[in-house]
Amino acid sequence: MGEQQVIDQKKSAIELWKRDIPGELTSVDLSPEHHWVALGFENGNVHFLDAGGKLVWEADVGQPVKKVKILARKKKVAILNEYSQLFLVDFTGKLALKKGFRQFWSGLDSKSGDVLLSGWKSKPRRVDVKGRMVREYAVPQPWIRVIPVPKKEQFWVVHNQVCLGLYQSNGTNLWLVNNPSPLELSREISSEFAISDTGDVFAISCFHKGVYIYNGINQTLSQIDLDRSVAHVDVSGNGKFILLADQLGKIMMASKSAAVVWEKELLSAVTHCRIDRRGTRVVVAERNGTLTCFKFLEEGEQRSNFLELTQFHDLGDHKEIWSQPVHKVSHSPGQLKISGDGRYILLADGKEFQLYDSTGSLVWIKHFMTSLPNARISKNGKRILLFSNTELFLLDTQTLKEKHLTFYNAELSEVALAPSGTAVMAFDKFKTLTCYSGQGKKVWSRNLKEKIYNLRVHNLARRAVFQASPKILFVLDLKSFKLKRTVLGGPVTALELTQDGIFTGGKMGRCYGLDLNGKEQWQHKMKGPIEEIITLKKKVIFRNKQGDVLLCSHDGCKLGESAAHNSHSLFGQYKKDVLELVPSGDMLSCYKVPTGDLAWRFPLVGGIQSVAVSETANRMAVLDSQSLHYHQLIHEPHAVEDRSSFLEL
Repeated sequence: MGEQQVIDQKKSAIELWKRDIPGELTSVDLSPEHHWVALGFENGNVHFLDAGGKLVWEADVGQPVKKVKILARKKKVAILNEYSQLFLVDFTGKLALKKGFRQFWSGLDSKSGDVLLSGWKSKPRRVDVKGRMVREYAVPQPWIRVIPVPKKEQFWVVHNQVCLGLYQSNGTNLWLVNNPSPLELSREISSEFAISDTGDVFAISCFHKGVYIYNGINQTLSQIDLDRSVAHVDVSGNGKFILLADQLGKIMMASKSAAVVWEKELLSAVTHCRIDRRGTRVVVAERNGTLTCFKFLEEGEQRSNFLELTQFHDLGDHKEIWSQPVHKVSHSPGQLKISGDGRYILLADGKEFQLYDSTGSLVWIKHFMTSLPNARISKNGKRILLFSNTELFLLDTQTLKEKHLTFYNAELSEVALAPSGTAVMAFDKFKTLTCYSGQGKKVWSRNLKEKIYNLRVHNLARRAVFQASPKILFVLDLKSFKLKRTVLGGPVTALELTQDGIFTGGKMGRCYGLDLNGKEQWQHKMKGPIEEIITLKKKVIFRNKQGDVLLCSHDGCKLGESAAHNSHSLFGQYKKDVLELVPSGDMLSCYKVPTGDLAWRFPLVGGIQSVAVSETANRMAVLDSQSLHYHQLIHEPHAVEDRSSFLEL
């Protein structure tokens, strides 16, 4: 009785981490003890996260992923795709096994460190981590689902929509029952099955009938009947807790006696939920594209963790300067652009554009008949460039004078805007490179022999750079019109141009710093292809495909390495600090790079739709479902306006 009272005590949980899900999620697994997370996607990608929610590696299995399973004892992730191919990837990301089968497999489970494969027609088969068959199980037909009891040589077999049974591994029946409510076994909407380590809790979700719980040891049946439809269910390994989620965004955890010990309203419906062995940690995937990990606190833990993790001198804060309701014709989220000086914010939505100044005033609004999907704003905020593959549109934000250019015969393949907005360069498919002034007047035009890409232009540097092949970089002197050619050590995947020099990132992870004539000044190395280069004031960030970040000064001094918290992270600068902004669902977090220290975190009730950060002006803009918010990136309490307000109060 005393134990039951302890179990039924209400639990408090903290959000341990949150990250965006880059695609349609098909399978989630949470390791029972170490809390690794494996994710399988519709596009064939697989992600492996550590206990802190950071991406350790990603893999591609070619076809949509049916199921992922973490083999904790073997330190491998088992993956089954739509073509019944089995992959085993170790915890470092190295492929350990790829094996195809003639049989069609739809189920993947773990059994004593091995892999258990099951399907609608073929007998369940146990294979080791080298792909060799250990044994085939004699399961009486018909079977639609086979669910192994982890710590016993027993199986639950779903024979049809009503009948299910518990069997020994040799096929001996231990218990044959009819479920009180028909099971949903269609592919689109299916009942979920979850089992404890010893089989004392075998839970089945039956939507409007709640959850049926079979005790395979005592051979008893019970039911959790809620006033809501249960879409998802999972069971802790020790069998003490049952995780339930409805179709509207509510998740709850019940004890073995059906007492609700924790519940939470989420922003959107749950698509996957998993619980660990002791019921101390839960991972939840939502339809809005977020994956969240909750940790349940024991008595006294919350206070001690608070004291350990929050040090006054390490924490900063943000400040909202203004917030404006946004009225849009289109219902799509749109994208935000902010000028480098933080004075102008552009809300772009293909055909609809709104421009706000730093006081929150709507200074310009425009609707186009055709879509201009690309939007750029100069660093000083003086020019806005909108373009498609046939059109260029320029706005002078000082005079609100508009200039529209149309290319009828040749589509544009490359467009570049100078940081000051005083020059626009366009390259069309007739191989003509054209330069326009900030007022939209044609300055010069040249025909080139080859097709170019990665076009960049900088007015103060008086340079334009581009590529005509993966390993060759061209530098054009805009004063003398001399063209210089530089051969790099490998294919270039990222390129940026500043007043101080040229920065490139390569397919093999090489990071180059070049002078304005294309001569190599320094070089660093990262793992994997460089996906993005972010130029800041006297600093530059290289980010690879895995999310690793290398921070350098413009002269090549390495300032630190770290891992980005999210694939959608944005980077800005406040004085000497480089900051990473991490949007995730309804939460925006700010971390210092490269230390990873949390500067601040705050929620938005309307959910985050788009974020933009100025590189050096200590400003950011955030768009939620209803309003546009304009913030100081880091609040400066010593500012005069804050001091006067303090004296008044």
